[in-house]
Amino acid sequence: MKTAKSLLSDSSARAFLGAQALSYSASAAVPLVISFALLDTHRSALVVGKVLAATDLPFVLLLLVGGAIADRFSRRGVAVVSEFARAVLLAAMAMLVVSPHFSASALAALGAAWGIARAFFAPTITGMTPEIFAEDALTSANGYREAARSFGNTGGPALGGLGVAIFSPAAALGFFALAYLASAIWLLSMAYTPVGREVISKSFVSDLRTGYREVRSQAWCFITIVVYSFMHLLVFGPLVVLGPAIMKSQHLGGAAAWGLLGGAEGLGGIAGAVLASRIKLKRPVWTSSVIALASTPALILLAIAAPVAVMVPGFALVGLGFAFIGVNWETAMQKSFPLEAMSRVSAFDIFGSVALYPLGQVLGGAATGVISAQAGAAGAAVAMVALSGVLLASRSVYRLTSHGITTGKTA
Repeated sequence: MKTAKSLLSDSSARAFLGAQALSYSASAAVPLVISFALLDTHRSALVVGKVLAATDLPFVLLLLVGGAIADRFSRRGVAVVSEFARAVLLAAMAMLVVSPHFSASALAALGAAWGIARAFFAPTITGMTPEIFAEDALTSANGYREAARSFGNTGGPALGGLGVAIFSPAAALGFFALAYLASAIWLLSMAYTPVGREVISKSFVSDLRTGYREVRSQAWCFITIVVYSFMHLLVFGPLVVLGPAIMKSQHLGGAAAWGLLGGAEGLGGIAGAVLASRIKLKRPVWTSSVIALASTPALILLAIAAPVAVMVPGFALVGLGFAFIGVNWETAMQKSFPLEAMSRVSAFDIFGSVALYPLGQVLGGAATGVISAQAGAAGAAVAMVALSGVLLASRSVYRLTSHGITTGKTA
């Protein structure tokens, strides 16, 4: 296992983290490229919301299956297959959008297959982390992982927006297909010897029950997942549709500007990941949730269609705040739950958090037919503050201390 001191001096650790940066870049870019591929061919915001929901619904539905499979078999093997599959699917999307037979329904079908492959990657990577890094290095490792995710959230939307603006959605999709392919090759290059796992199970149903019991055994974990499920419904899901619609309708720069804001968010995330890996919070999840409220000004600026230059620092604060959540949340999970169930616990975490995300995307698109996209963004800001208040009022979240995480109990 890699210790904190040897994190970046080891080629396998660099491959593990670098592959995630590439994968996150592609995954962050795909919704943006799909959105503008549809908007540029005069599809409505509602159609965009439906297509994006089609890409995310299979991801949500199969997360639990992906986690169970990763706990049973080679986690690296599952991750590599997912990356290869997504490379092929993005290449197919690129060919579709330049085809004379391009249709939203065909794009949605390919997006759904992309979502299925993605469902096997996310919980697998979280499960691999405590196999590769020693316990004393987990916070630092998750800091680097969050930095890799933020790097992806920076480079992906920025390159995707520029690719659409300068070349075409097809060219952008083709580029990110290569990113997935490179990620798969990088993972295969790792000298990876997973630690022993005792996996005793009679069925997938039994596996899923075990994962659910583990999540319910920690009240702080369960309540946070529930709150973030509603955040994806009322905040994150709608904004994926409302953001591009505002950028286009208010003549704020379209795809390139939205990509720039995504890049600013990613840069803020890198800074937040570095800080979170170095600052030990006494109440990690609760305090991180307070810091995440720094995202609210960006939503307000989007709602009033402020100049892009004004929105850039606001979106950087979004990335910084949620990087603190990401680092401290994943470290808390990896130290609180048994290794043999880690991918299932991660799958329940992601599933619970994003279960309502596709509905949120449709909600964002539908809102533009009733109210303006800007009013929808204002509603998302209100929901963000209200839901954060629910989380901060939780006694179990507040009472979880760094010592409690280490011992697997709340203080």
